[in-house]
Amino acid sequence: MLGFLVVCLVRTMNEQQLTDHFTQYFSLKLADTEELRQQAYRVRYDVYCEELAFEDKSQYPEKMEFDEFDAYSDHLLLVHKSSGLNVGTVRLVQPSVSSAVEQLPLEKFAGHAFDRDIFDLKALRDKKRCEVSRLAVSKHFRRRSGEQSVPFTTEGVDVLFTDAELRNFPYITVSLYLGVAAIFELKKHEYSMVMMEPRLARRVSRLGIMWRAAGEAIEYHGLRAPFYITRDILLNNMKPGVRGLYEELKGQLKPQLGLD
Repeated sequence: MLGFLVVCLVRTMNEQQLTDHFTQYFSLKLADTEELRQQAYRVRYDVYCEELAFEDKSQYPEKMEFDEFDAYSDHLLLVHKSSGLNVGTVRLVQPSVSSAVEQLPLEKFAGHAFDRDIFDLKALRDKKRCEVSRLAVSKHFRRRSGEQSVPFTTEGVDVLFTDAELRNFPYITVSLYLGVAAIFELKKHEYSMVMMEPRLARRVSRLGIMWRAAGEAIEYHGLRAPFYITRDILLNNMKPGVRGLYEELKGQLKPQLGLD
């Protein structure tokens, strides 16, 4: 449904209209201060601890969900402009190539899911690699029917917003993925990885975001499989309408990363 909704909008708007329509209501913010990171952690706590019980909320008395990987991650917040609400968050975990200690979450928790004949995770320890992780969308921007058990939306919402705003909500998950993709490109990483539901990978592939399977699905907060992407795969397959939004989000993030 996600891919269908976005593709329909791509067909009815030109690239600039599509980008303008989205950015009228949302902005992407690099959580580069402790205060902003704590806002991201609160969104994660609400979703992963309170709503889904993926994590034990008693371990987070300050109502902020965080872990060891946050210290070497870039965090994003998607902000709803008119309300000032944090719509969602995602992080890009980026271990240092020179560190013998830093690793990706999936290296620690799901390394066994990778098929070494397809993608040898251990052989990439000396490569610039990263992982898309902890994507979470506030319950105010997710459907209550059919979306209660997932941390992000793929279709719509059931709260009171204008019709124009409602048309943009299918983009929430997409824009967060595009935001970390922009960091991936701007920081010149070689590989990005993710643990994702195979059906979500199929949906985003309709947008030209071609995650490649790297192993079999396992139980990992639901049935998820490892996927990877390179810069060439990302940039060479993106649909034109989505490309416009990607370039807009990259433009928003570049000065925030100090790369002007």
